[in-house]
Amino acid sequence: MLRVLSLMTLTLLALGTAGCASSQDEPGAPSNDGSNGAEPPGAPAPVCQSAADCPPGYTCTGSACLPPEDEQDLGAERPPLASRSYVYVLAPSANSLTRIDPLTLALEAIPVGISPVDVAILPGEDAAVTLSSVEASLSVVDSSALPSSVRRVPLGRQQGRLSVSADGAFALAWPDPTQPSGSGAEGVVSLVDLRAVRQGEPPESTVLERAAGFRVTDVVFRLEAGVATHAYLFAKSTVTVLELSDPGASPLPVRIPLPEALAQDVASREVVASPDGQRILVRSTTAPLLASFDGASFRTVSLPEVATDVDLLPDGTGAVAALRDSNQLAFIEVPADFDDPTGIQYLDVPEVSVGQVVLPSQAGGARFALVYTSVLNDESLTRVDFPAGTVTRYPLEKRVEGVSLSEDGRTAIIIHKPELDSPASDPYERAVDADQGYSVLDLATGYQQLRRTGQRVPSRIAFSSSGGFVGVTLRGDAERRYGVDTVDLSTLVAHSISLASPPVFAGGFSGTASQDARHRIFVSQLHPAGRISFVDLDDSEIRTVTGFALNARIE
Repeated sequence: MLRVLSLMTLTLLALGTAGCASSQDEPGAPSNDGSNGAEPPGAPAPVCQSAADCPPGYTCTGSACLPPEDEQDLGAERPPLASRSYVYVLAPSANSLTRIDPLTLALEAIPVGISPVDVAILPGEDAAVTLSSVEASLSVVDSSALPSSVRRVPLGRQQGRLSVSADGAFALAWPDPTQPSGSGAEGVVSLVDLRAVRQGEPPESTVLERAAGFRVTDVVFRLEAGVATHAYLFAKSTVTVLELSDPGASPLPVRIPLPEALAQDVASREVVASPDGQRILVRSTTAPLLASFDGASFRTVSLPEVATDVDLLPDGTGAVAALRDSNQLAFIEVPADFDDPTGIQYLDVPEVSVGQVVLPSQAGGARFALVYTSVLNDESLTRVDFPAGTVTRYPLEKRVEGVSLSEDGRTAIIIHKPELDSPASDPYERAVDADQGYSVLDLATGYQQLRRTGQRVPSRIAFSSSGGFVGVTLRGDAERRYGVDTVDLSTLVAHSISLASPPVFAGGFSGTASQDARHRIFVSQLHPAGRISFVDLDDSEIRTVTGFALNARIE
């Protein structure tokens, strides 16, 4: 029986209500010095003549071995996820999934498999799928009518990762590549027909097991006309292709070997895919090589050097690779330039450092890349437009840690890293360099607004689903000061809201969110009983619910 929790059992914090943090609020807090555990900025780099003289993944730039670009990673912990109307939070210790209504703060503790390890939202619905490794089961949760309904599906073996197709028709449970397989069977995956599960069909007709090779690392679903037609499972040395129109028709799926340079070590490659899965690229982090996969075969192209980053345009027609040693971008038409590499454009990006690229996420808009480095001491961001190669440089006041681009491609949020040993002679400039902070950049005009945040580290960025606003979480463990900034992208003015405990994740609601939720985000926080805040970015109203993890254990 589902348990719908009464708000009378919860601690609710409304707008203007203060909260107290305790030492239990902040286990595992990140460093405030911006180092992320890396070598100190003044540490000498090994001398080199080429990348062959450097450790794997490093490049030889200016006769020094430089580490890979530091791309942000959410880590293994599963963040809360928003559907059209609700936020879902895993509660592993309570064997449940908590559904939270951001309007009423009403909670529902939904029993799922023992110690759930992963969760995914069914696209366009108020529904979710959870995975239990201990119990070897999958749970399909439907909240279209309350209380939520649950259908439990036994999988027959323990899995650690969960992927759901963009049409919500299939779920794939697969082994966690960082952990030994719980059942001892390397690379055996479970394909679940979610449509059949929701129609009440038995597990023997809804779950299909297939061998997918040693150490599966990436799963990509291919969509055609909005329907999932194939699943591609990247293992250490092969790609397994599952046909989804009739998955059980063939017991032996197609297996395609990876190019040799990409099959040596799973840590030495990066897989990127277009949203529909019809264009897939694999970048080697140790060899000057890119590979394109079309579902049937690989085509490779050699680059002048090891690319430090690669990304696909949202429509999949082109790819952009960062070449740090030569300060260039490689613009690659897909698939044409894999057939004829002479068509690749190598675009010079003078007087700036090339390390990472950020591309717009909206298909059909402007085609450009934002270029920056998180390794070299370059206080700038650069825009390169395609195919002309026009370069626009935006000087910044501080070094760059990471960049996020709004969905409409008009605004960039630049997270800065502090420079504690700044050589600036002006005391004010030195203080600016030493602070944490972020900048809001209007790409059309080039105007930027710097926001200094002192010792509070800007960590998570969440744009509103309707655009126009963004939230930036701030975490200051040394001072025990936490908050979220609401930024109006039309004025670039930020307003700060205090949080009672350290923020961990932030996210927005889907593009189909209701009018009430179009400028709303959620911010989850470190708290022993569970805490999440809902922030309306347009009026800075905040509503917080505390205790959902604790109360989820109530029978």
